[in-house]
Amino acid sequence: MTEDEKQLLVALAWMCEQYISDSEGLDHECMSAGEGAVELLFKYGLVDSVGRYAKWTEAGQALLNSN
Repeated sequence: MTEDEKQLLVALAWMCEQYISDSEGLDHECMSAGEGAVELLFKYGLVDSVGRYAKWTEAGQALLNSN
C-alpha cells in the first residue's frame, strides 16, 4: 500500500467510524456512498464484511489507532 493509499484509507475509516458507526458496527443503511466505503474497507481487510454492521478487523483497529 502506498502512503497516499494509507492516507485515503485512514480518512475513509475515520469518516465511517464517525458517521456510520453504532454499537453494532458500521451501518451504511444501504446508502450507496456508505456501501461503497464499506466495500473498499473490506477490500483492504479493514472490516469483516460488506454488509450492514460490519466490524473492524484487527488491521482496521490498528489503522484507526495509528492516528
